[in-house]
Amino acid sequence: SATTHRRRKEWFLMMTALLMLLLLLSVNALTITTFNILAPVHRSMNALNHRESEREDWWRPRAEGIVNYISKKFSSSDIILLQEWWFDEKFTTIFDSVMGDSFDRIAERRPSGVEGQMRDDGMCCLVRKEGKLELVKSDKILTGPQRIAQIIQCKERCPDGEGRSVFIANSHLSFPGDEDPNINDKKQAKEAGIILEALTKASTEWDTGNERLEVVSGDFNSDSCGLAASHVESHNFVNCASAAAEQMLTHIGGQVNIGVTHCNHLGENVSVDHIFLRLAKKMEKKSHNENGNVGGRSAALSLGFLDTKGTRILNVRRGNILLEGSTVLSDHRPVTAKIAWPRITKPKKEILCPELYVNVTRPLDPLEPAWGIVE
Repeated sequence: SATTHRRRKEWFLMMTALLMLLLLLSVNALTITTFNILAPVHRSMNALNHRESEREDWWRPRAEGIVNYISKKFSSSDIILLQEWWFDEKFTTIFDSVMGDSFDRIAERRPSGVEGQMRDDGMCCLVRKEGKLELVKSDKILTGPQRIAQIIQCKERCPDGEGRSVFIANSHLSFPGDEDPNINDKKQAKEAGIILEALTKASTEWDTGNERLEVVSGDFNSDSCGLAASHVESHNFVNCASAAAEQMLTHIGGQVNIGVTHCNHLGENVSVDHIFLRLAKKMEKKSHNENGNVGGRSAALSLGFLDTKGTRILNVRRGNILLEGSTVLSDHRPVTAKIAWPRITKPKKEILCPELYVNVTRPLDPLEPAWGIVE
C-alpha cells in the first residue's frame, strides 16, 4: 500500500542519515584501550613457583613482545590503561624506548603489607601525545589491602577554547579467592563502590567545566553478571561491550560477544576486562537514588547513546592474542572501545529522537545473548 511504501522510504532515509552520521562521528572519536599485561613478578615459570622476574632472560623477551604489540596495535589509541605495571627500571626503559616518543606515561605503585614499603607493581596510563587528549594529573586510592585504583584526569586538546575533561578510573579488583562466591561478589562490589566515590570526588573537585566524560575500566576479576559490574551500571554507566552487542542486533540482526579475555591461574577462561562510560554534567540531578539504584534503563542508553547530541559508543574490539603457552604476551587480552563525543559549539537539532528514552530494562552483559535472557 501507499502507506507501507512511505514508511519504508522514511525508514531507508533515516537509516541512511544515521550511517552518514556514524561516519562523521567516527572521525573525531576517542579510543580507549585496557590491558592487563601480567607483571613478571606474578608469572610463575615452573613447578617450584619461580617468578619470571627473577631472571632477565626470562622476562625481557616477553616485555619486548608486549611493548612491540602495544605499539603496533594501539598506536592510535588516545588512552591505554595498563594493569600489573612492573616498576623495574630496566622494564620501564624498554617501554619508554618504544613508546616514549608517542605517549606520555604516568604510573601509580601499590603499597605492600609492610608500612613504608611498596609492592613491585601497580597501574599505568599512557596518553597519546598527538591524540585528542592531554594528561592533566593522576592519583591513586586504596580499594583494599595492597590494592589500588588509578584516578586520571585528561582534557581535550582544544585550540579555540578550554577543552572538556575526561576522568578515568584504571581499576583492578581483587581475585575471587574465597570459597563462597557471595563473599567474593560483595568484596568486589565494595571495591567498585570505593572507585566510583573517588572518581566522582575527583571530577567535582578537579574540574570546573559543565560536561565531562567518566570512564571506569580495567580488570574486574569478574564478568558483567557480577555484582561489581552491576553496581557500576546502577550509577548510569554503560558497559561498552554490551551496548555494542545491542547495536549489532539492531543493525544486522546478529549476536556480538566480547568473549574470553583472561585465562586465570586456575585454568579458567573468563571475561573480566571491561570499559564502562558515563556522561556527567554540572548541576544535573542524579538519576539514581541514595542507594545507587535505578528503576530502569532507557532503550537509547542500552544502545550506547549517552545523550541526544551524538555522544555514543561506536564499537568495541577484543585482541586475539594467545592466553596459554610458553610464548604468551599476557594471560589477558586487550579490550578497546571507540567513543564519539562531538564538541557542539552552536545549538543543533537533536540527533537522536528523545522518544527512544523510555524506561525499559536491558541486560548489559556481553556474556548474555544480545537480545537478553527471557525469564
